[in-house]
Amino acid sequence: MAHKKPDPRALRSKRVLKEAVISILNENPDVTSLTVQKIADKAELNRATFYLHFQDINDLLRYIAQDIFNDLSQTLTPLLEVKELKNEERLLAFLDYFYQHRKLFAVLFEGPRFKVKMHEVIKEFIQQRRNTRGIEKSDDLVSLDLLAASLMGVILWWIKDGTYYSSEYIAHQINLMYQKKP
Repeated sequence: MAHKKPDPRALRSKRVLKEAVISILNENPDVTSLTVQKIADKAELNRATFYLHFQDINDLLRYIAQDIFNDLSQTLTPLLEVKELKNEERLLAFLDYFYQHRKLFAVLFEGPRFKVKMHEVIKEFIQQRRNTRGIEKSDDLVSLDLLAASLMGVILWWIKDGTYYSSEYIAHQINLMYQKKP
């Protein structure tokens, strides 16, 4: 059975609706200020087009979140496979992604399901780093859940309150936190 190619018009409509939401949230990060009409106007589409693709604003936000997780995975996977990259370079690429989308992440982190999914993504990132470095599970290692929670806490603080710090500075500070002391 052949897969049906996605309709380019539908892909374009979804893309411009997503861009409209991001643009509106960049102007005013209060998600409650989003309306279908505002999104449609910003996207230069009509409300019927919005409802052709999404049930409501929350459906569109879920679509945007899933798109971000897919994009984040595509961005990070190649970095994790290159053994020559230093840990701080990998972490910097990871943080740069968050910084680039910080306003959107600040809004999305308000949703509990987003936090749970992001926690899982960060755990996978840490586990893949451990696998690449050949680190085997042992009692001396901090649990993935604790590392993911602390890293997520740092990222959340950074994108909401500490954006005046560069991603290089944050990556260096995180590396300092997790270095083994003699």
